[in-house]
Amino acid sequence: MNIPKDFFFGIADADLQVISEDKARSSEQSLETMWMSYCRKKGIETPGVGIDRYTRWQEDAKLLTDLGVKDYRTSISMSRTLLRDGAVNMKAIDWYRNYFKLLTQNGVRIYATLYHWELPQHLYEQGGWKSPKTSEYFLKHAMAVYEHLGGYIHEYFILNEPRCASLVAHYLGDHAPGEKDLSTALEVAHRLLLAQAQVVDGLHKKDSSLKLSVAINIGPRYSIDLDKKNIRAAQLIDEHKNGWFLDPIFLGQYPKELTQVYADAMPQKFLDEAKHLKISDHLHSLGVNYYRGDIAFAADNELGFDKKLNPEGEMSDLGWGLFWEPHYRNGLYDVLLQTHAKYKDHGLKRIYITENGTAVDTSTHPTHDQKRIRFMEKHLKMIFNAMKLGVPVAGYFPWTFMDNFEWAEGYDPKSSFGMVYVDRKTMERIPKKSYDWYRQLIENRHLE
Repeated sequence: MNIPKDFFFGIADADLQVISEDKARSSEQSLETMWMSYCRKKGIETPGVGIDRYTRWQEDAKLLTDLGVKDYRTSISMSRTLLRDGAVNMKAIDWYRNYFKLLTQNGVRIYATLYHWELPQHLYEQGGWKSPKTSEYFLKHAMAVYEHLGGYIHEYFILNEPRCASLVAHYLGDHAPGEKDLSTALEVAHRLLLAQAQVVDGLHKKDSSLKLSVAINIGPRYSIDLDKKNIRAAQLIDEHKNGWFLDPIFLGQYPKELTQVYADAMPQKFLDEAKHLKISDHLHSLGVNYYRGDIAFAADNELGFDKKLNPEGEMSDLGWGLFWEPHYRNGLYDVLLQTHAKYKDHGLKRIYITENGTAVDTSTHPTHDQKRIRFMEKHLKMIFNAMKLGVPVAGYFPWTFMDNFEWAEGYDPKSSFGMVYVDRKTMERIPKKSYDWYRQLIENRHLE
C-alpha cells in the first residue's frame, strides 16, 4: 500500500512525562504540578524523575531527527512558563526556545499543546479548574507562549484530552487530582472548554492566520447486542466519551440524551453557556487521540451504562482491548467515519491522528516490540481506508517517542508506549524495533 503523497508522519510526547520535574524546578524555579501530590498519595513514583529531557534535550533531539520525522507534537507546561504570581518565567522560556530552535534548524515543525494536564499544585489548592483564576492563568500562559515561542510553533493544540482532565480525573479518580464526584467533573469539563474558547479567541485576535487545534480522545462505542436497552447504553457512552466534548466544540451544545441523565449534576447555566464553547470557526484541524473502544450494556448506575471486553479479543500489555477484526470491529476506521459524518458541515476541515499507540511490556525484552509495529500497521490501514471514503486525515503522530512517566501507571514496565527504551537506572536511550520500522516507513512511504 503506497502512502498518499501529502500525508505526513510525526511523533508525539508531553512535557511533564519526560522533563524531570525535579530538575526543572531546581534549575528554573518552576512550579510543582498536582501530579506530584497525587502520586505521593497513591504510592506511585512521581514525574519528578521523568526521563531527564531537561538535561538530555540535545541527545533526544538527535534521536528524533534521526527517526526522520518532520512534525513533532509536544506540550509547553504552564507550571513552567509562569511563576506563582503569573509573571513569565524566562528561564523556562529559554529552555523551550533552545530545544525548539535546535529542532527547527533540523527541519522539524513544532505542534505545541498548551495544556497536557500540567496544572500547578497551588492553582489546584485554590479551586483548580473550578476557579476563574485558573482560566485567567491559562490565558496568560497561552499569551506568553505566543509572545516568546510563537516563532517556533507551527500549530497550537489548546487542550489535550479534556475528558481525562475532567471525567477521569474528577469522577473516576484515576488521574490527578483523584476526585470522585460527577458534578465536580462536569463543572471542570465545562470550565476547561470555556477556557479553551477564551484562548482560541485571544490567539485569533493576536493573529488570525494561526493554526489552532484541539486534541480529543475518542473511540467507537458498540452495543453488546441488539437489545434496545443496550443500544441506548451504547449511545450514552458515545455521548459521554465522544459527544460531550466534540458537540460543544463543533455544534455549541451538549448531547441532548446525556443532559437528561446528568440533569441533577449539571446546572442549567452550563447548558445555556454551551453556545460559547463553539470554536470550530477558528479550528484548523481536529486532533484525534485513539487507543481503544467500548462494548456497552445497560446498567443500574447513575450513568445508565457499563462496559466489558470480549474475553477472546486481543489486549495490550496494559489490558486495553485492541479493536480490530475478528474479535471487534475496526474501531479507528469506524470512529473516523462517524466523526467526519457528524461534523463535516460544522467546521471540521481536517483531522490529525495526534496519538495512537499501545503498551508493550519492557521487563523481559525491552526493545522487542513487534506488537507495537503490528498495532501501527493495522491502524494506519484503517486510516487510509477511511481516507478513501473522504475522511480528511492529514497526518499521524504515534504515541510515543520514548518510554516515560505514564500518569497513574508511573513507570510500570507494562505501561511502556515508547519507540525508544529508557533504562531507568542509567537513563540510556535505546531505540526499539518499532523505531527502525517507523524510520523505514517514513523513508519508503510504503505499507505492506
